[in-house]
Amino acid sequence: MATINLALNVQVVGGPQALISQPISVEAYDKIEVQVKPGDTLDVSVQPGGVGQVNFLLIKSSLADEKLTYVVNDGAAINFPASERIKLDRAFHLYLGTGGVSVFGIAPKVIQFKNDYSVGTTNKDAAIEILVGRDATPTP
Repeated sequence: MATINLALNVQVVGGPQALISQPISVEAYDKIEVQVKPGDTLDVSVQPGGVGQVNFLLIKSSLADEKLTYVVNDGAAINFPASERIKLDRAFHLYLGTGGVSVFGIAPKVIQFKNDYSVGTTNKDAAIEILVGRDATPTP
């Protein structure tokens, strides 16, 4: 068993603040680092399990841009049509709990990243880090 410590501080300037600090217990975790260069489409294997096994998924990118997108694949089908790819328009996307991960509608086994900048475009490489926490011994 491993523990992922989550600490999140959200504050509206001059307004309310929410501080969340919580340990998340997982049986297994993986950290994956890949590069997605301009013009690339890259499939990244995230985990072998089924629906409900992933309860923590962090996707972090050095390039926060609408031209960097991703879609989740369960090994057979993708969760959205290609026209509805998720834009990685912030430095990270975070999915917490099986409820948060369930927004994909399928088990997140493969994440396909696409960098829509033209091949050779400078300063548009995306260094992607993925941290996934999951149940390694699902109950039948």
